Amino acid sequence: MSHPPIEVSVIIPVYNGEENIRHLVESVLAETRINLELIVINDGSTDKTREILNSIQDERLVIIEQPNSGVYIARNAGLAAHRGKWLILLDADDAITPDMIFNRYTKAEQHNCDVLICNGWRGNPGQKLAGWEVHRQQIYNRMISGFEWIKHAVKVREWPHYIWLQIVSSKYIKENNINFHVGTSHKDILWSTELALANGRFYISPEPDYYYSKNTSSITNHGRYYDPRAYSYIDIINKLINYAKSPEYAAVSRPLYIHALRETGHLSGLYRKKIKDRAAVRKSFHEHIRFTDLAKGVSGIHEAWFLIRLWFRLR
Repeated sequence: MSHPPIEVSVIIPVYNGEENIRHLVESVLAETRINLELIVINDGSTDKTREILNSIQDERLVIIEQPNSGVYIARNAGLAAHRGKWLILLDADDAITPDMIFNRYTKAEQHNCDVLICNGWRGNPGQKLAGWEVHRQQIYNRMISGFEWIKHAVKVREWPHYIWLQIVSSKYIKENNINFHVGTSHKDILWSTELALANGRFYISPEPDYYYSKNTSSITNHGRYYDPRAYSYIDIINKLINYAKSPEYAAVSRPLYIHALRETGHLSGLYRKKIKDRAAVRKSFHEHIRFTDLAKGVSGIHEAWFLIRLWFRLR
């Protein structure tokens, strides 16, 4: 007997997520109005994550086991396995509203977009979250191109690159060969940038449907992780500059240079306060990034002064 086509694939990578993974998985599987598959990639968990996943009996749940390889390799494994028309990517620490999947699917179909960006709250269910929306300054409720999104996001200094806000056409991902760059952190920035650089149809909703929980025990908050984060930022800044230099993206070259400089601000914050091996990070920076390229992102006195101070700090 043939099965109806899968309308939405939901991908969740998880590492040592025993505290929240059951609740999130069951929240996803509670949606029965559309045909969905839930792919959970267990990234070498050493707690009870595997036992919890194996105890959930639902034919829509697909469990992929892999040695601990990092969240981006896990997400790419999910991308390779997924079969749905639409794709939603979630983080294992977070929570969703009851109608999130159905509403995103319905809006994406209704507006015939390639990428639908929704909103979220920075907090947990049950908290007072008014004023804690992830974004407030996007171009809402009308179709724009990926290039328009880049220009506007840079102009208003609000770049909601978070993958858990999105539902994306699988066809769009495959046609443009988009996947996750391997690394330790922040590669969501490149994923969302490449979605936009493919210059498809973007539609942005102001309505929150996702709870982003800041996990203070996350590896990204461990001291030993700050140096790898710095190298990730260096890679991201380098790639943003390379995109800006490409003739294919000439229409958004200037905004990309500006955003590369802003991401350099995050790197600078790590370097000033938290980096252990400053000499190695400084060496990597100079090997991959030129100050003359960063200067192309200067748009005012504040940025110029920041770049001068950065030059003295890293020389």
